[in-house]
Amino acid sequence: MYQNSQMLAQYNRSSAAVSIDPASKLKKNRTYVRVMIFVISVTLLLFVGGTVSAWVGNDDAYAKGAAPAQSYVVVSQGDTLWSIASSHAAKGQDVREYVFQIKRLNNLKNVTIHEGQKLLLP
Repeated sequence: MYQNSQMLAQYNRSSAAVSIDPASKLKKNRTYVRVMIFVISVTLLLFVGGTVSAWVGNDDAYAKGAAPAQSYVVVSQGDTLWSIASSHAAKGQDVREYVFQIKRLNNLKNVTIHEGQKLLLP
């Protein structure tokens, strides 16, 4: 029992004598500050990079948004929407759908067209 109390007393004295070295504390604080500066820098860099790519990266979207030059046809005598659609529709494309697109593009309420009329083609 005496040995245990002696060891306990020695332990208490040695732990009380240990103090934090100011130089060690300063070194820990500097390390903490450096790590925080690094983390903030990386976060800021990612934010700026994402913002720049969002503004600059959409060049193709604006290029695609430009109105392409549309072709048109002048209605001749005897032409119908069906005949025009049949001759201009892509191979394998549904002619009915192409007629509908012509009507919608030219704001036609029905399939009546007149000689000399210009029709925009999809």
